[in-house]
Amino acid sequence: MKLFYVNCILFALFLQNIPVLGQNTAVYPDQFGAYFNNMYLVSPAYVPLDTKMDINVAYKTGTGALNKIATFNVAFTRVLNYTKPKNHIARVYFYNQKDGPYIHRTRAYANYAYKIKIGKETFLSSGIAFGFAQTAFTAPSSSGNGNSLAPDAALGVSLNHKKNEAGISINQLLNSTINPVIAPIKYERYINSYIQNTFTVSPFVSIKCGALWRYLPSYTDDVSFFGMLQYKDVISIGSSYKYNKSLSFIVTTNIHIGTERIFISFVYNTPFFTKLPAWTDSVELNGGYTFY
Repeated sequence: MKLFYVNCILFALFLQNIPVLGQNTAVYPDQFGAYFNNMYLVSPAYVPLDTKMDINVAYKTGTGALNKIATFNVAFTRVLNYTKPKNHIARVYFYNQKDGPYIHRTRAYANYAYKIKIGKETFLSSGIAFGFAQTAFTAPSSSGNGNSLAPDAALGVSLNHKKNEAGISINQLLNSTINPVIAPIKYERYINSYIQNTFTVSPFVSIKCGALWRYLPSYTDDVSFFGMLQYKDVISIGSSYKYNKSLSFIVTTNIHIGTERIFISFVYNTPFFTKLPAWTDSVELNGGYTFY
């Protein structure tokens, strides 16, 4: 049974590209290829523009031999005083990462953010999220199961000017360590910093692009770039690239019904131009409902 747990841990860590040397094993949440569709996972300071309410659901799964590797998240956001220079949001979100058939990493948070106007078209936002993170092992024999839970938190700030945004956040703020079975696991503190811009090409066409840097103390940093060509806020096509880890192809459509919007996004993540094997591809489905 002990060997079983060791194999599970090593398998999960291999998939996350996390080193196994040292007293504690650091873990970080999986990143979606279209991370800009789920900015609340990047920073708790994220406040959607011109929105009263937002519901977002995302699912990512490996293909072929890795179809037991999956990530799911759902979020509900309520923007208060959305028409005023000062507004704030209340958000709850749930995140589950399945590293194979035996390892589950679950997270749940309550998130509050506040936005103030500091210039004619410039806004400053800050936010905090607090919740819990859990790792559970489920063995074929119930006597070998184990799980452990720890508090978790995040802090962030962001700056918006017109259609440009930049921000930074500290995630897994508490540096919590758990011991679900035979080895300690550390939710190690890491930093996200990002920038994204939207450029108008014509009355019907715009380009949205950006970059995300994840500073991961126990492993090589994640550096991602994306670019999306948007037509009439109805359909967008583009791609994102996580350096040495994945190249993603993205298609998104928006359905507008009065003051409501439904969006659906499909993402295919490939190992092209990376150091990963050809069989490590994955797909993502992202959907949401927004009330303006």
